[in-house]
Amino acid sequence: MRFPVAICFYIAIHFCNAQGRIITLGQGWLHKRSFMREGGGKKSWQLSQLPGHYPFWGPLSDQYGRRLIMLVGLSALSVATLACVFAPSLPWLAGLRMLQGLAASSFAPVALAYLAEAVLPRHRAIAIGAMSTSFLVAGILGQVFAAWVALQWGWIWVFIATGTGLMAVLPFIVLLIQEPVRTAVDGHLGHRFIALGKIAMRPAIVLLSCAHITLLLSGLPGMFMALLVGPLANRFGMPGVASVGYLVAAVGLTLEAILSQTIIGIGIGSLLFVTGVALAVPAMISRFGDLAAPDRAAGMALNGFVLFIGASIGPLIASWVPGFVPLLAGLTVALLLASICVMKSASLTSSPRKS
Repeated sequence: MRFPVAICFYIAIHFCNAQGRIITLGQGWLHKRSFMREGGGKKSWQLSQLPGHYPFWGPLSDQYGRRLIMLVGLSALSVATLACVFAPSLPWLAGLRMLQGLAASSFAPVALAYLAEAVLPRHRAIAIGAMSTSFLVAGILGQVFAAWVALQWGWIWVFIATGTGLMAVLPFIVLLIQEPVRTAVDGHLGHRFIALGKIAMRPAIVLLSCAHITLLLSGLPGMFMALLVGPLANRFGMPGVASVGYLVAAVGLTLEAILSQTIIGIGIGSLLFVTGVALAVPAMISRFGDLAAPDRAAGMALNGFVLFIGASIGPLIASWVPGFVPLLAGLTVALLLASICVMKSASLTSSPRKS
């Protein structure tokens, strides 16, 4: 992948991920419009984060192409983001935030499918690892950026800045992104959604999904371990890297539980946990794409759907479990089971007849 293309992708990732972080930081402006008194900030943030958005875009991309769907999604996201500035009431803001969530969810699965097809096989894992790093880092930088802009100029300028930034990226994507060569798919759009359903029902995919849902249930330096997934996969294979990632994350949570009374222990455990997640995420993304081919975008959409189900139920689980140590113990068991699921999925796909 050419360097300018990579830059466009990474900028777009940060602006897309920023959309889900900015509502809760606008309490002052929301208060003035009486949204916050009605719970508008929290509600509109949740509407923008619904995981059900993800499966919609994969089949569309498999049918009509990666470039077209990326452009449509980013264009819609730009317009919806700027329109939030003029929302006169909570229902309008909620509707626009739903449109934002729908549009923003188009980029990740389609861009990952694009990388899997446009990048040479020997560089593919590195490219997906780099993009996974951007996703993880953007989750932090999006909050920092939104908070800084809101404090400096007011919360409304967060929407203006991100919407304008997305519009500025669009011409470069038009000029630089070319439709990749990929395996032709037969039939109409309905067949693509049927293919998505079949992919979701395959035993190997079900096992991957069981593992994947644990990743976002729960330190910035550890996130950059995602860049090492490519070299590690060349030596140990993607299932091996994903399984080791889950095990490292489980070790990190175990250390946090044992050393929960010390700052250093929690810090080391957290770093190991994030490192494990950073290893597992790109490896799991690659597995979903490989197993779903030629409906690769459908597989990537399913990947995002499952991943963010975990992100959605994580806070609920944390609120139900009485105590920090029992929570970590439960998550550790889940990660160990996830590692087993990954290896079992790999065994099911070790020969074409078992895929």
